[in-house]
Amino acid sequence: MAGTRSRRFKMILLGDFGVGKTTLFHRIKLGRFLEGDHPPGQHSYTCEKTLPLKLNSRNCQVQISLWDTAGEERFLSLSRSYYRDADAVLLVYSLQHLLSFDSLLHWLYLARQYCADANLFLLGNKSDLESCVPEEKAEKFAVEHGASGRFKVSAKTGKGSVPSWLPDDGEKSTAGEISRLGDISSEATASSDFCLQ
Repeated sequence: MAGTRSRRFKMILLGDFGVGKTTLFHRIKLGRFLEGDHPPGQHSYTCEKTLPLKLNSRNCQVQISLWDTAGEERFLSLSRSYYRDADAVLLVYSLQHLLSFDSLLHWLYLARQYCADANLFLLGNKSDLESCVPEEKAEKFAVEHGASGRFKVSAKTGKGSVPSWLPDDGEKSTAGEISRLGDISSEATASSDFCLQ
């Protein structure tokens, strides 16, 4: 396709066990909500997805490599390879559990330690339920820690935004705007999609 450029980005999910990272991962990967538990070791840890985006009236193909912890954060066993070469860290918390939000400092510390140059995005998951996290508190955290974006998402309904960024002229920096993709899976399901074991 003329005028189409391709870029590749690694995004990692970080947050407490039970906040919905794996469910969000499956929503993006499969375009649907998976009911029930997702035991460690029973799903892919990475998903590759090509998304068509339009930025400043230019067509782009963005190859996103999304990495999930698959429950390993419970054992504090995430290896450095999980963080290596990450372009973005999606800090995920449950809007229903204030404690999961308060734990974000721990995950932020790890992100800064192992992938200091990665852009940070704050994702409040379970937006289909009543929120217990004050909006001002989330906004303050995002501003104080230099988050490139803050979003409310629902892995269950698919509503929300998946943060994406496009570097200017090949530089590893935020392009100045977040491309809003609408429903988490709407455009992605028509694109090529494969997952790695």
